[in-house]
Amino acid sequence: MYARQLAQRAEAGNPIRVGIIGAGKFGGGLIAQISLMKGMDVAAVADLSLDHARGAFAVSKIGDDALKVASTPQQIDEVIHGGKCAITEDAMNVIQSELVDVVVDATGIPNVGARVAYESIMHNKHIVMVNVEADVTIGPILRRLADSAGVVYTAVDGDQPGCTMNIVEWARTLGFDIVAAGRGTIMFDDDRYATPDSVPERFGFDRETLERRSINLQMFNSFRDGTKAQVEMTALANMAGLPPDVRGMHEPSVNLADIPQRFALKEEGGMLSQHGVVELANSIATDGRTMLPDPVKMGVFVVIRTEHPFIQEDLQFYNVHPGGNNNNYLLYRPYHLVAVEAPISIAKAVLDGAPTGASLPVPTAEVITVAKRHLEKGKTIDGGGGYTVNGICEKATVAGDENLLPLGLSAGVKLVKDVAQGEAITYDMVEIDPDSFVYRLRKLQDAAIW
Repeated sequence: MYARQLAQRAEAGNPIRVGIIGAGKFGGGLIAQISLMKGMDVAAVADLSLDHARGAFAVSKIGDDALKVASTPQQIDEVIHGGKCAITEDAMNVIQSELVDVVVDATGIPNVGARVAYESIMHNKHIVMVNVEADVTIGPILRRLADSAGVVYTAVDGDQPGCTMNIVEWARTLGFDIVAAGRGTIMFDDDRYATPDSVPERFGFDRETLERRSINLQMFNSFRDGTKAQVEMTALANMAGLPPDVRGMHEPSVNLADIPQRFALKEEGGMLSQHGVVELANSIATDGRTMLPDPVKMGVFVVIRTEHPFIQEDLQFYNVHPGGNNNNYLLYRPYHLVAVEAPISIAKAVLDGAPTGASLPVPTAEVITVAKRHLEKGKTIDGGGGYTVNGICEKATVAGDENLLPLGLSAGVKLVKDVAQGEAITYDMVEIDPDSFVYRLRKLQDAAIW
């Protein structure tokens, strides 16, 4: 795809210089993948812990002799000129470097991601937003700012929203209708109310793995309790203009062959009230305990539709799963490679000036905040994947009409009234710090859109 152009940049001594904010599991994986490539270099990495940054390089078999600590943007540039990679505790040093071409936000924290993305755009840097938690909160305003600045704001290839968006774009380009697009989940019956304490046992992590790969227990719990899937499908919804059919989506237990039939209109024997939605496909059987024989697992899918008999015949000849008599067909990919494929989005932004996917100027969906258990007045909410709340995908218009609190604004806010388990939290139930940067951007976004 970009191998020839990157090889030319390597030969000319002009690689794409990447700055990474956050040296956790994703940041470390991205460092490892880019180390195998020509024409793209990790120029600088920022993390609150320099030891974490060093550890991310050590996992990639890159020794300390290739790194140098920098404390200012000018020092970052000096390190890059010297042929080494800069590590720093301050993300602004990376963002303000004159030599960094593109910034990757891999923090997963909405307030941090808001600042990183905004400052990157203001400093004329392309921004690759791995931080979907920030994207679903303020993606439209960041996309508008990036468009005005002439830089690219993009989701990341390899993560499920980006992978699914690639299939959606392929299908739309060829004239297919989109019935449903989404990802697989693995949701057991007790997962929805899980806490970070349960992550090591649930995912099989031992202490050595937790430390070596800088595993964030709250982030991983957001996968277990379903929040991450809801966030990711909201990101896809806002890129592709596909709303959820119902709050939280249907998320049925389905094998691959069932998907084009179940994700069909009700009058065709399916469960949807409309075409063109985001969805989830659970890999666990309806008993809540056992894996289905042929599920999507952690892959991605798009249900397409065509009324043309010649194309229908071709799709079936080439083993695309049909949906019975409803003219639906399943496209799916059984894997997503997260940090492994992320350099594609970096190259696409720099070389083509185009995103893998970006929030539309007006959002389609919102991740709302729902109490995971009974919460009393005065309780501080800890955000997605924590002990207090889940994130749930809802239509943006409904969230606005009901004054529902976006999940990306929920971490650290205090409740001013009791909230029942399963109740959606509204703005008037919480106290928000008015100086929160993500909140200030969100207010600008709402003023611009609504």
